[in-house]
Parts: sequence; structure tokens; C-alpha cells
Amino acid sequence: MAKQTQPPIIAFAPHAWDDRWLSRQQLLTRMGARGWPVLYSYGPLSLWDRGGHLWNSAPWLGRFKQQDNVWLDQPGRWPPRWPKHPAWDRWAQRRHMARMASLFPDQRDDLTLMLFHPRFWPYVERLKPRRVLYHVYDVYSAMDQWNSELEQWQRQLVQRADLITTSSPAMAAHLPGDGPQRARVLNNGADPAPFIAAQGCACPADLAAIPSPRIGYLGTVNSKLDLEMVLHVARTEPTWQWVFIGPVMLDGQSERDRAARGLWEQCRALPNVHVLGAKARDAAPAYVQHMDVNAICYRVSGDDWVAHGYPVKLHEYLAVGKPVVAGPQTVIVEEFSHVAATPSTPEAWRQALGEALEAGGVGTPELRRATALQNTWDQRVDQLEGWLVEASQK
Repeated sequence: MAKQTQPPIIAFAPHAWDDRWLSRQQLLTRMGARGWPVLYSYGPLSLWDRGGHLWNSAPWLGRFKQQDNVWLDQPGRWPPRWPKHPAWDRWAQRRHMARMASLFPDQRDDLTLMLFHPRFWPYVERLKPRRVLYHVYDVYSAMDQWNSELEQWQRQLVQRADLITTSSPAMAAHLPGDGPQRARVLNNGADPAPFIAAQGCACPADLAAIPSPRIGYLGTVNSKLDLEMVLHVARTEPTWQWVFIGPVMLDGQSERDRAARGLWEQCRALPNVHVLGAKARDAAPAYVQHMDVNAICYRVSGDDWVAHGYPVKLHEYLAVGKPVVAGPQTVIVEEFSHVAATPSTPEAWRQALGEALEAGGVGTPELRRATALQNTWDQRVDQLEGWLVEASQK
């Protein structure tokens, strides 16, 4: 049984804790450090997970472990979800729901459920928590996987939530019902200290083998990248070295995924495109520090979900002080155009990167670092904690 001082929080999000380190880990680990008992789960395993890493590393029965100031749900292989058989699937979900509540038996009537996606709405219906927090980190309704069931669950979630937070104003504007009026903006932040401290550190060996100038991208290579732009710039400026730090995830089956795979194969065939793979979190600052320009090379098209995102990497880039060039996401254009260039076409990207390499880019190193220090995760958690205390007193 978990000890608690504040009302317990059970948080649900789509990814395993040790996957990419995103806003949910940054927020929850700090909440845990401040005395909030936190349990994090990505839900039960499914028969569809068989053969994958999560299934192969899972225990037979589910269990909990403590890590990074939170409790982590380690779902077991038994019982798995089985969507093809609805009765079994509902039973497996109910078993998982009951196990989540079992960690806090003495405060079963004082639970807060924090949902990072509407797919977890059934947990609200089953567990009947005292409080519900809905944190929106993307415009989910603009994504390929969106359907009528998720639409209904999001409407119910917005109606039920005691507190709605979004990573950007544009995300709030896309919520149903009175969501746009009730949502509070909780922008993404950064842990700038290790990135600032990386100034003067040794260049990692695999990066040192790549000549300058280096254009760096830290993050997952997926279909939201503007690979058409990367291909254009890499071909036009063969002495500029593109360096990708992160996993490659281009195995989707949508038309967008297939197009991205084709472009990525063309990029990889060029001698000035380098893929160094995923790195440990504590190794990332050295890589970002030893780039000449750091890029957020997202493809921004009209009113799609990428346009309204708030990239976590923005403030990490700013913390090292190097020039930043980014796709024209709404939040960067409206709030950070003083420290980042935001070109919108492949040729404009080439020009912006050239200006960054030759003249230092938009802003100064000092202004970039100062901006990062004004947008820390600790400051974001100060906001969130205040709102949660307010909600807990209702």
C-alpha cells in the first residue's frame, strides 16, 4: 500500500513510462517529489502486443514498482485485452481498473484521475474518482486514429473534468463544449540546467566524427517531420550535415506514413544525412550543445494537429544558446519568434539555416538561455499544483 500526504493521483497516458520522456513524466515526477502520491499507467496489455517489447518484458501478473518519485503500473500478460471478444475485453479492463484502485485502499473515495488522452474515459466511469484532471498535449481530433467513440469520450471527459489543462491555447480552442472557456494553458517547459551545464563539455565520439556545420534534430523520426524539406536542403547544401538523434518510427500504414518512409529512404541515401539513434536522457545535452544549429523540422500544414503542438525540445534547444530554426507551429510563431526562425517552405528553410550558420540566427545566446530559464518544468508544476489544490478543496 502506498503512503500518502496529498490526495492520490492515478494518471493514464498512451505510452510506457520508460518510452520517450515527455510532458507527463516531467510533470508527474515533480508532483511525486512534492508529496503527491502518483500512480502511472498506460493501461493493460492486449493480445495485439504479443511479440513486442512490452509483452516480452512483462510479468505474468501485473505489479507496481517505484521509480522517479512515482508508482509505475507494470501490466501483466494475464489477463490481456482481447478487443475481438467484447465480453472478455471488458472483463480484462475491469480487472485492470480494480488493480489500479487497490494501491490506495484507504483513500479510495479521494482519488484524482489524471487523463492524458480520452481513450481512458472508461476508467472514470468505472472508478468514479472524486476529481478528474484532463491534460491535453495534442489536438487529438485532428489525428488519423480519431473516431466517433473517442469523440464521444472526449465530450464526456470535458463535461466531467474538474480541471482541464492544455499545452497550448490552440489545443484549448479545439475542445468540444465549454472546453475552450474552461481550459487553462499549461505550456510545456524544460529542465534547462543540464543543457546549460553542457557548455564546454566534450563532443560525443560519434558526433565528433561528423564535420561541421551540423544541423541537429533531437527526437523521434516519424511522419510529422518535414522530410521533403530535409531532402531539398541536404541536396542543395551538400556540405551541411544533418544529424538525427533519436529512434526511427516510420512503420505506420497511413498514406502519410508511406510517403514519409519514401522520403526518409532518399534522405538516408545522402552522405550528409546521419542517424545516430536514441541516446540516454543524460547524454542528450552534449549532443545538442555540439550542433551548429538545432532544428525542429516539423511539417506544418494548415490546421493539422502538428500546427497546434508545443514541442518539448524547444526550451532544451534554447537552453544551450545555439541558433534554433523551427517549423511555423502556432505557439512558436506567436510566443517565441524573438528566439527562433520559423520558415514555412523548403527554400525558406535553406535561407534561415544559412543565416543561422553565418550570422548567428534569431536572437542571441544569452536571450535564448534566458527564455529557457523563464519556462522551466518546475514553474509549470507550480501552476499545476496550485490548480490541483484548488480542485481538491471543492
